[in-house]
Amino acid sequence: MSPLPPRGPSNGRSPLRIVPLGGLGEIGMNCMALEQGDDVVLVDCGVTFPTTDLGIDTYHPRFDYVVGHKDRVRAVVLTHGHEDHIGGLPYLLAHLDEDVPVYGPAHALELVKHRLAEHGYGDDEVELIPVAPRKTYEAGSFSFEPIRVTHSIVDAVALAFRTSAGIVVHTGDFKLDPTPPDGELTDEARLAELGDEGVSLLLSDSTNVDSPGRSTSELSVGQTLEEIVTRAKTRVIIGMFASNVQRLAMLAKVAMATRRRLCLLGRSVQAHVRAAEICGRLKFPSDLLVPPEHLGSMPRDRVLIIASGTQAERMSALVRLAAGTHPLLRLDPGDVVVLSSRIIPGNDRPVFEMMGDLLRMGIDLKTWLTDRGVHASGHAHREEQTRMIELCRPRSFVPVHGTLHHLMRHAALAREVGVSDVLVAENGEVVELPRGQGDKLAKAARVTVGKVATYGGDELPDEVIRERAQLGRSGVVMVSLVLDRRGAVAAPPRIVQRGVVDQEEGASEVMRAAAIAVSRAVADTDGRTRTSDEGVTEVVRLAARRVIEAKTGRRPIVMVALSRI
Repeated sequence: MSPLPPRGPSNGRSPLRIVPLGGLGEIGMNCMALEQGDDVVLVDCGVTFPTTDLGIDTYHPRFDYVVGHKDRVRAVVLTHGHEDHIGGLPYLLAHLDEDVPVYGPAHALELVKHRLAEHGYGDDEVELIPVAPRKTYEAGSFSFEPIRVTHSIVDAVALAFRTSAGIVVHTGDFKLDPTPPDGELTDEARLAELGDEGVSLLLSDSTNVDSPGRSTSELSVGQTLEEIVTRAKTRVIIGMFASNVQRLAMLAKVAMATRRRLCLLGRSVQAHVRAAEICGRLKFPSDLLVPPEHLGSMPRDRVLIIASGTQAERMSALVRLAAGTHPLLRLDPGDVVVLSSRIIPGNDRPVFEMMGDLLRMGIDLKTWLTDRGVHASGHAHREEQTRMIELCRPRSFVPVHGTLHHLMRHAALAREVGVSDVLVAENGEVVELPRGQGDKLAKAARVTVGKVATYGGDELPDEVIRERAQLGRSGVVMVSLVLDRRGAVAAPPRIVQRGVVDQEEGASEVMRAAAIAVSRAVADTDGRTRTSDEGVTEVVRLAARRVIEAKTGRRPIVMVALSRI
């Protein structure tokens, strides 16, 4: 055991502040700053995914606070390798001038390397420092100790920070699984030792606060999946979160036990397997895997396929299989598809559409909704959340990782367990940790927060997203106008539209009326305005939109292409 060393308030009497930039008041995009004196340490930097199709890959947190304090950022510390905890890291590092070290479990850092390479970072361009449980690390005036926790990904940790206001424990995502397949249980003994020493603040995962009892063990999921595969007389496809390496390892054993070959379908699952193999967390026999290109020629009862896309992500393997458009495999009636996952809130509609497509194909579909044994959450249920509070016995408590509903429910649970100083905060609300025993948590300030959309590794300005949303709501009209050297209309304006009005609704008549209004508006404009491209463009835009709105009730984006002869 390597306990946290004593550390006094080296930064004078400055208070400790907790600055949530993401993950409080929402599911995903987890990112939190700890600030004391001249030092700032960030815990995680994740992304969230869009619920509408506006050409967005992910959202990451706004980094205004970080940019304003970038000369004080001493480190980024990661709890584990899920995208909602590491996916925003390349964007964060691009906003920092100085080299900031990134600490994290080895598996998480291997996934980070893959993300950084996608963004053009070289192998040694970012300092990645692997951490081990029960070891102590320094980051400015902070020291921290990783503590092993069980989650739906290997190599996950909680973090215990030694701060000027005492010990702060951040649970990360956790559960108290008594039988994890890799044998790495949550280190309850170390958490209890910290509780004995005195935990000033506990920041704890709220995701499953509405789920009573305890979460299902991952080992029991493996047993359920083995039963399904053993009974199947045809092809079996398991849809799952690619990051769940323990489930991948169990499915490899299931394939061998049922004399099937294993196939990985989807870039995500292939990338996670490579990362786990590099870290020594996964090892497949050399003759177990079969390339996706060989699926079409294999007997249906001799293959077990692991596919990504359980949330019906566009162009994912499962979506293309359900649509019958996958280039390497077509499903047949009677094939077994198991969605070994739960639906993330917001993805309900596309997932149910994908399920409907599979059922229409005659697929034997098994899901968490019909068979709870096919999936286990990686997040603690209420009984486990209670146990975490009892182990740490914190003086103060702030719930993290959840919507406001989840945070308030978790706060109520903490009060029921006996914690008197409980505070609910959302993104941007700065929490100040009290020094004295009689003081309480307080909201000290508010910082700018929000979401930044990205596509293909590039950040998209808010104005672009607003325009895309307006295009989807109202469509676009393009006015092509030619003026002579005096500023008079030289030819009838040409107007085309997309997404505004259907041809059967009289699109030609509406556009003809708009063209007449444009010509009249230009003719009625004074000579000075006609000589200004900007002036004429605005007159034309307004004239066209007024007519279209009057006739259709819609206010489309109107673009003007102006030429002069």
